[in-house]
Amino acid sequence: MAESAILVALETLRNLLLDEAKFLSGVGSQVKGLQSQLKEMQCLLEDTDRSRQHKSKSVGYWILEIRDLVYQAEDVIEMYSVVQVSSRSGRGIRQFCQRFSCLPNRCCSLYKISWEISEIRSAIGRVYKSIHEYGLRSIIQEENSGPASENQRWQRKTYSFETNDCFVGMEEDLKRLVSLTVDDNLNRVISVWGMGGLGKTTIVRKVYNHVDVKHAFDSFAWVCITQQCQIRFVLEEVIKQLMPQQKEDAMHLSDTELVEQLFQVQKEKRCLIVLDDLWKIEHRDCLLGVFVDSQILMTTRKQNVADVGLSYKLGLLSMADGWELLKCKAFPRNYIPPDFGLQIELFEEVGKKMVKICGYLPLVISLLGGILSKRRSLKEWELVNKNIDDYLFSAGSTDQDNKINAVILDLSYEDLPSYLKPCFLYMGQFVEDQYIYGDNLYMLWIAEGLISVENRASEETLMDVAKCYLSELASRCMVEIVAQETVSSKRYVSCHLHDVVRDLCLLKGKKEDFRLKVVNCQAQGGRFDVLSPSVLGIKTRYLAMHFRGEVEVEHDQLTTTHEETNQHIRSLKFICHSKQRKINFPNSVLEYFHNFKLVRVLVFEGCNFQRRKLPKEIGNLIHLRYLRLRNCVFTELPSSISNLIYLCTLDLFHSWDVRIPNVLHKLIRLKHLFLPDYRKTSNARTYQLSLEGLNKLETLIGFDSLFHDWKSVSRMKNLQRLRATVHDTKTLSEIIDDLNTNWNNLHESTLIIKDGCELTSSEQEVPILKKLFTCSNLHSLWIDMRMQKLQQEIETQVVFPRLVFLTLRNCKIEDDPMLMLEMLPCLESLCLWPCSYVGKKMTCRATGFCKLKTIQLWGLPNLTEWKVEKGAMPILSELEIRHCPKLGKVQDELRSITNLEELEISEIPGFGKWVSGRKRGVQHCFPCSFRHHPSTDWPIS
Repeated sequence: MAESAILVALETLRNLLLDEAKFLSGVGSQVKGLQSQLKEMQCLLEDTDRSRQHKSKSVGYWILEIRDLVYQAEDVIEMYSVVQVSSRSGRGIRQFCQRFSCLPNRCCSLYKISWEISEIRSAIGRVYKSIHEYGLRSIIQEENSGPASENQRWQRKTYSFETNDCFVGMEEDLKRLVSLTVDDNLNRVISVWGMGGLGKTTIVRKVYNHVDVKHAFDSFAWVCITQQCQIRFVLEEVIKQLMPQQKEDAMHLSDTELVEQLFQVQKEKRCLIVLDDLWKIEHRDCLLGVFVDSQILMTTRKQNVADVGLSYKLGLLSMADGWELLKCKAFPRNYIPPDFGLQIELFEEVGKKMVKICGYLPLVISLLGGILSKRRSLKEWELVNKNIDDYLFSAGSTDQDNKINAVILDLSYEDLPSYLKPCFLYMGQFVEDQYIYGDNLYMLWIAEGLISVENRASEETLMDVAKCYLSELASRCMVEIVAQETVSSKRYVSCHLHDVVRDLCLLKGKKEDFRLKVVNCQAQGGRFDVLSPSVLGIKTRYLAMHFRGEVEVEHDQLTTTHEETNQHIRSLKFICHSKQRKINFPNSVLEYFHNFKLVRVLVFEGCNFQRRKLPKEIGNLIHLRYLRLRNCVFTELPSSISNLIYLCTLDLFHSWDVRIPNVLHKLIRLKHLFLPDYRKTSNARTYQLSLEGLNKLETLIGFDSLFHDWKSVSRMKNLQRLRATVHDTKTLSEIIDDLNTNWNNLHESTLIIKDGCELTSSEQEVPILKKLFTCSNLHSLWIDMRMQKLQQEIETQVVFPRLVFLTLRNCKIEDDPMLMLEMLPCLESLCLWPCSYVGKKMTCRATGFCKLKTIQLWGLPNLTEWKVEKGAMPILSELEIRHCPKLGKVQDELRSITNLEELEISEIPGFGKWVSGRKRGVQHCFPCSFRHHPSTDWPIS
């Protein structure tokens, strides 16, 4: 992790040298020298990181000292840039006189920064010298070859023979894998992959020893590969098992002779070879190049390694199977304690709570079962449940903790390249079960300096690099992602950490001194000092505070933190998770924020600012890269935001009627802009915001034709994401024209059409409705206005070649809309909301909606019959029907929808309320600018 910290510091220095080169006069050579030293140190530490199990106190001390020096270097350089930027702000005679009068102070600052950098360089030099004198590489090499390292390798080895262990919840997977393995006409290579602890080795061992498999093959071999794969050793092990009569001769064969014998035995016999725990593509390709005529079963955690032959991803257990596994482990040899039979329902209730906390992960459930096997009473089970984190995840709790860490996270974490480690540890700040939108995560990573410019290809943006980072983390099973396939690309909509992985991620962050602090405030009616030293910590760099319940934020002036503490903070997040109530932020708290001079990320969500204003001092946070004020109550931004020259992301989404001063053109690095929503009846009705000069924008969410001019947007050639609300036909026509011709890199576009547009107008050469429905670059469409003649207008056209999401509301369509909508080739989500359709019957034909996954029918007052022909909507997984008072005979139609996973029916006579499946919200997987909410007139993010 030390070399990861250096990587971030190097990125900071590189950006400073690029952006502020002319202001580094006098210390430029010092900064470049420091940069060179850090690069040397990074290369040396990469060797250390390849052996994470070193026990030497000297090595541990060196790493700790290097990390502290790196953080010091980053703080000093960034504080210097604060002084420089502040000294040159403002124009005119007055500002010139002020700068001239401050010249002595500037000279003092220059001398101080030069001296501090010199001290840091000297300290790094001393550490570097000590490392070479003591021989760091020889220490690590000795440890790698020592008995402790050898023991670890033995602990990781797996074997083909079965134990009398519980096998629960994977019976169908086993049946499928056996069938695939014995069928000679199917895939020669089968790769079972998934995160650590899923039971990949267990199920492959079951396949290997299955009676049908034993009858289908002549010879068998099982080899545990691991990260320390030695090709020669693997080949020797395989030939010893395939040809046991010649095992003594294997080690004396040359490489060529060894491969020749393997080729020969594969021709003579039908062989099954298991390669357990593969980590690298090059190892896989080398081995498969030798085992050319055998059936291969592989296990791996990495998707790219499994991307050969048939890739089989193993999933989590269900609640029922998880409970069965827990019982099996908790009551070995079928011994059931007397209390269990008498209190079975209470035991089951507590047990299922613990299964959920274990994240349905077989390894964790099994280890928990081992703990419970020594606790036979209900009271003891409840005590374990109450302190389950201490039993399973707390450092040093028991050997269980070491095993969970080792199996689930340690190996995968060690295998990460240095640039991915801080990105992964950064994700520990998000709460359990929280889905993080991919684009938001990319922006945060970029703002924190975790995305390296060196990893960027010539035509790529930093957002593209960040996407590659997330993709790699997902392929290594470190994170779980929700992906959306479009016509031209694959987009990661959201991601999250498995609960167990998140717990281990936070532990790993502490061990690696990542300096992330997560505060969960759930007090009811209490007061909380968010700026106290106990909250901020001494060395915290990333602070995330999550509020639930009624909490009063305050700041006690007597507990003001020291300036040194303020300088460490890089990221501040205050997030309210309560939907009923916002967190009140008093001025005494807000006014203190200007002391966090080096903060890069500032996030407020669900907050109510006193006097409904932000203090002008926010403009002093010149290092701010990311400012998010989402779902907050305030009336305007101060004009001092024009000082935020490094700001890349300004997010005011779902904060209503906020006035933004016309200074956005001064934010020369702004790339992602999320505008607030405005009500037609608000005082902001006469307000106009200029978007002129924002030609670097890649994201524009919240354009509204009532408050913004489209001509400025039309000149933004770098747009990749766009969401626009339109109230007039002229602007609508211009937007459609630009969508078709103006943007080559547009990945996501959402159009919301409101009253004021004349969709059936024929004044133009091409009717506007036909232009709209044949738009080639529109991904999401929301129509909230009357349009009765949908079918006649467009039935002969090729409609919406790329449309993925469609919502209709208040359209009052009279003819069955399904006859046209079923032809949309890419449609995945269809929402027919109140008064969208006023007819009586709808029919989904057998060949229609081939890609539809989600459908909502809400508030259709006249609908009496919905007919679904067999074969229609073949992949529909989510269905929601609400408030259709005349609709009947739904049961018969549901039988023809074979892949339905989640269903909700409510407010239909005779039905009561039906809910089935893993209901987490029909819109669970929608991207942020596409999600819709029934309580408002606007999409929300």
